[in-house]
Amino acid sequence: MPKKANIYDVAKLAGVSHQTVSRVLNNHSSLKPATREKVEMAIAELSYRPNQAARQLVTSKSRMIGVLIAESELFGPSSMLNAMQDVARKEGYSVISISVVTKSRDSWREGIEQLRNLDVDGVITIALHKDIVKEIERYLLGITIVLIGSEPSQKFNVVNMDNLMGAILATQHLIDLGHTEIVHVAGPENAYEAQMRRAGYEQTMKSADLVPKVFAGTWSIESGYLAGKEIAGLKKLPTAIFTANDHSAIGLIKVLHEQGISVPEQISIVGYDNIPESNFVIPSLTTIKPNFDALGNAAIEKMIMQLRQGNSKEAVMLKPELVIRNSTVAAQSGKRKK
Repeated sequence: MPKKANIYDVAKLAGVSHQTVSRVLNNHSSLKPATREKVEMAIAELSYRPNQAARQLVTSKSRMIGVLIAESELFGPSSMLNAMQDVARKEGYSVISISVVTKSRDSWREGIEQLRNLDVDGVITIALHKDIVKEIERYLLGITIVLIGSEPSQKFNVVNMDNLMGAILATQHLIDLGHTEIVHVAGPENAYEAQMRRAGYEQTMKSADLVPKVFAGTWSIESGYLAGKEIAGLKKLPTAIFTANDHSAIGLIKVLHEQGISVPEQISIVGYDNIPESNFVIPSLTTIKPNFDALGNAAIEKMIMQLRQGNSKEAVMLKPELVIRNSTVAAQSGKRKK
C-alpha cells in the first residue's frame, strides 16, 4: 500500500514551505493566486487529505458545525440540512446534525452535551424556540449561533422565511375566490413559524371584515385528520381551510373524503411547505412554497462568514410564493352533498 502523502510532501512538490500549504488549507486571504494554484495542484496530484485531528490541535478549530433540529423527518428541516451539508463540504467544514424533542428539556441538554463533546465551532438551530437557544448559550459559552425559523434576535444571525407573508398569500387567495367562511388549522402553539402563519391568517381575515376561526393542531398528518373530524362535525361547514402545513392538509383531505365532503367542490384547502407529495394527492394541493434550499444556504453562509470574519449580526427574510393547484376553487354553497 503506497504511503499517504503528508503536508511536507505537498510543500516539496509545490516548491513552497509547509506553512504556506497550511495557509492554503485554512483559506488564508494573504496568498497570491499563483501560489494558491500551485499548492492546490500539488494537493490534487498527491490526493492529499489533511488530518482533521492534527489541524484541530494547531488551529484550535474543529471545522465542525453542529445543527440542532426538531422534526428532522419533515421535508423542510431535512431539505435545509441537505443544503447546508453541500455548502459546508465545499468550504471545508463538516456538519453534525442532532435531533432533539422540543418538549423534552432532557433531550435538549443531551443534544447540547453531544455538541460540546465534539467541540463544534458553531451551532445552527432549525425551528427551535428561544428556551432551547438559551440553553445553548448557557452550556456552550461563546459559541457562534445562527438561527433558522426562530424569533428575531439582535444577538444572533437569524434566517427566516416570511411566514406572515405566506399566510397572507394563502388566505387572500381564498378570499379572492369568494370564500368568506375560512378556518385555519394551526401548527404547534409554541412554534414561531406556526405563530406567524396564524397571525397572517388572522390579520388577513380581519382586514377583509371576516371572522377568523382557529383549530388547534401540530405538524402531523394525524393532527390534520383529527381537526378535520372536528370540522366535519360542525353544523355549518366552512367553505375553505388554510392549514399550517401540507401534512395537516393531507390528513384533512382524507377525513373529509371519508365523511362524504368533497374537496374542492365543498371545501377548498390550502397547505403550506410544498412538500413533494402535495402535487400527487387527490386533488393536488394548493400550497405556499418556501425555498428551503435557500434557507439552508443562507444559514450556513452566515455561519461560515461569522466564523471567519466575526461579521455583524443581521436578520435575513426570504419570500415564499403561492402555488395554485386543484384543491381550491371559487366558493360554492358549502353545503354537504346528499
